[in-house]
Amino acid sequence: MLIQPLATIPAEWWELLGEGVGVALVTRLNEAADQATSEVVRATDAVRDDAGRRAGELLAVRRPGRDALYGESGLVLVEAYPSAPYVVIGGGGELAEIIERQALLLGWEAVLVTGREEAAKVIEARRDAACVVMLSHDEEFDVPTLRDALAAGVPYVGALGSRRTTARRREGLIGAGVSEAQLALVHGPIGLDLGARTPAETALAICAEILGVLGARKAGALRDAEGPLNP
Repeated sequence: MLIQPLATIPAEWWELLGEGVGVALVTRLNEAADQATSEVVRATDAVRDDAGRRAGELLAVRRPGRDALYGESGLVLVEAYPSAPYVVIGGGGELAEIIERQALLLGWEAVLVTGREEAAKVIEARRDAACVVMLSHDEEFDVPTLRDALAAGVPYVGALGSRRTTARRREGLIGAGVSEAQLALVHGPIGLDLGARTPAETALAICAEILGVLGARKAGALRDAEGPLNP
């Protein structure tokens, strides 16, 4: 059991938790000096040592968790509180509204955006948790936003559309300088292959894929399915 005065915990810890940012608290116990020091580690921070690496791993699986390691001076405790997925829905309409409701039902956050600048601000502010779901077929909106999301390294990037639309976006992204490795991260056509037909079923398939990707779980993706797809 570790008992610490609140004053020894960095103020940044409380601020980031309040903002919903994924964050871990790394507490190092100096057994010789009988004292403890704590530092804050965010998912976007560079890995400095084994404790920082473990903090990043716990944040990546999107589940609160704790672990203990042994460092040079003694025990190191890692407590991770990942941010909830923040679904950035590009475009409007019935499907967008249902995805938003589905995300909220799961305890996630969601926002509808209709332009590149608006989307870029949200992605930059919440890139550790942002899950981009592009529904718009507007070339001046979808390609630049998908490129911004890939450049920011957000955890999930998906785009709705037929195989023809997916091919058009791919060519646009290549023209915008996106690498093949980055293109492989785009889930398009979006969603798990659940046989969805209605907007509500499609929203379920999309959110299920987001959940699987964030949890690093393998599942059949719609982009790998054979046969014709709905646009």
